[in-house]
Amino acid sequence: MESSGAEDRGKAWAERCPIGEESPARREAWRQGWEYRKERGPGTPKMEVAAEMAGRPDLVSEWLEGFGAADEHFTGPEAGPLTL
Repeated sequence: MESSGAEDRGKAWAERCPIGEESPARREAWRQGWEYRKERGPGTPKMEVAAEMAGRPDLVSEWLEGFGAADEHFTGPEAGPLTL
């Protein structure tokens, strides 16, 4: 059975996440950043949003990395850099 395009897009974060299964909290923060960007569309979130969504101050960096990776994935190479 072939997978649908929606399933493939849903797994896109896992294929691009540089954080392995050995760091589940960091990987989840990265995924949440990806999902936030996927659901909300383009536009840089405020640091307060990133901190709240990451859940812990030490995971904000991973959340932002996931957000940035999704932004690049969904907008293509012509997208501008992520700025805060």
